[in-house]
Amino acid sequence: MLNPLQPLFTDDWSIDRDSGVPAYEQIAERLVDLIESRRLVIGDRLPAERDLATWVGVSRMTARAALGTLAQRGMLERDVGRGTFVSRAKIEHDLARFAGFTEMARREGLSPKARIRAINEVPAPDLVARSLQIAAGDPAYRIERLRLADDEPLTLEDSWVPVALFPGLLDHDLRGSLYALMRDVYLRPPVRAVERLEPTLADPHQAQALGVAPGAPLMLITRVAFGADETPVEFARDRHRGDRSRFVVEASTPIP
Repeated sequence: MLNPLQPLFTDDWSIDRDSGVPAYEQIAERLVDLIESRRLVIGDRLPAERDLATWVGVSRMTARAALGTLAQRGMLERDVGRGTFVSRAKIEHDLARFAGFTEMARREGLSPKARIRAINEVPAPDLVARSLQIAAGDPAYRIERLRLADDEPLTLEDSWVPVALFPGLLDHDLRGSLYALMRDVYLRPPVRAVERLEPTLADPHQAQALGVAPGAPLMLITRVAFGADETPVEFARDRHRGDRSRFVVEASTPIP
C-alpha cells in the first residue's frame, strides 16, 4: 500500500546528484520546504528512515543525517519507539518592528507569561551605566525573568532600568509587560532600540530554566531601548531558545 507521503518525495522532486550539495542537506531542505508550505503540518509523522532512504535513493545513514539535522534545529521531534514528527513552528521575531516579548507572543497567537527569577535595586556596573547614560554606581533595577508562551519557556530576560526615571518600579507587578508599565504608569515607553545578535550556548543554569540541554544553541540579544526623547530606558540581555526562535530582518537598498 502506497504511503500517502511518498509522492511528496518522488513525484515532483528528486536529489540532484550534480549539484555538489550533500544528499542529506538536499533532503533536509526538501523537508523544510514541505513544512513551510504546510504540506507537512505540526504533528505529522514522517516516514521511517528506511522508507525515506528507499524513496529518494540514498543510504539509511544519509536519511538519518537529514532527519537529525532538522531535529537539532527544532523542526522535528524524534521519539524512540514512536517515530519522527513535525514539531511546533518557530516563533518569529521581527527585528524591523520594535516590540517586547508580550506583544510578540500575542501577535503569534500565544499567551505570554513571566516568572520572576530575581529583582533587585543595585549599583549600575560600568557597561550598564554607559549603556543607560548614567554614572557608574548609580542605582538601577535589575529584573531577571523567564518568559513563557503557552506555558513553554522560551526566553531568559536580564533587564536593567535606571531608578531615577522609574522610581518605585519594583512596587508594581512585573509578571506582565515591562514596556506597558513604562508607558501606562511612567509615560516613558520605549519607542526604538539598538539590538545586537550573537549566537551562544546554554550554560547549565540557563539550560535548566529553559528546558533544554546544556550546550544547546541560544540567541543572545543585547539591547538598549530609548524613549521618545532619546533617553535610554533599558539595557537588556535576552537569551532565546535557538530551537524555537527565528529572527527576521527586512532590508532594502535606498533609491538614489
